[in-house]
Amino acid sequence: MPIAYVFNKLIRDEMVKLTKPVELSLFMGRNIEDNDNVRSILKIYEESSNELLSIKEVSNPVVSKNYEVNHFPAILFINDKVKEIIRYLAKPFGAEIRPFVETLTIFSGDKNYYEVVIKENIEKIKPSIIKVMITNSCVYCPEIITFVNKFAIASNGKIQSVIIDIMAHSDIAESYDVSSVPYTVINDKKSFIGMVGPEEVLQELIGGDKIV
Repeated sequence: MPIAYVFNKLIRDEMVKLTKPVELSLFMGRNIEDNDNVRSILKIYEESSNELLSIKEVSNPVVSKNYEVNHFPAILFINDKVKEIIRYLAKPFGAEIRPFVETLTIFSGDKNYYEVVIKENIEKIKPSIIKVMITNSCVYCPEIITFVNKFAIASNGKIQSVIIDIMAHSDIAESYDVSSVPYTVINDKKSFIGMVGPEEVLQELIGGDKIV
């Protein structure tokens, strides 16, 4: 059985969990092949969503500049206040399917496990960007992606998450001297190599203060 069939079926099976409408923005660059590749994957999600997921394609350089999108294609989760919450510089395929669908469901309004703890500590958290470097075959990456995205959604974008496939964006990997994944960076200062838990990341976000 072709591996693509297995993953396509997984997307269809997982997307039944989406019960509320949600829109994603796909920012496209000049590389037609890369654009088509990501677009075709998102189309599977869209067609499996019972018309709940819609994909808005963005090719306007002014809009890209407004959101500081410099690497393409990029999938952005933008809230109703036009604020970016999550950015994917990665294809949501393979091991990333389940965390991507879970992110979709929570972004659409489903219960977020970390909402209470993030809101209780939100005053201690400065505006932050968490970058998670991954590969599509990484075993531990999905777990980190899941809680980091939940942090971002719970904070309404005060925390932003950026998911980066280092195989697709080797220049980013080189700039951080990444040799293995997962590799998590908070505000381009603190980095975690390998598996890291939500408590450690939250502790860093609140500046070492006691978690409420």
